[in-house]
Amino acid sequence: MEIDENGLTVCPQCGKRYTPILGERTKDVCIQEEFPKATAEQREQLVTGLCSSLCFSKYLGINKRK
Repeated sequence: MEIDENGLTVCPQCGKRYTPILGERTKDVCIQEEFPKATAEQREQLVTGLCSSLCFSKYLGINKRK
C-alpha cells in the first residue's frame, strides 16, 4: 500500500489520495475485533489501499453485468 508525502493512502487503481474511513489502526488485533461494526469495504481500505468497491472490482477485473 502506498502512502504519499502527506500521509494519505494512494489507491492503486485510480490514484485517488484519501484517508481510510476507519483511520489508523491502534491495536494489534484482527480488524474485525478492532472495528466490529465496519463494512467489508472499510476494512478492505486498510488492507489493500483500494478506495472503493468499484476500484476493488476494477482492480481484480470483476465486471458486473446488468
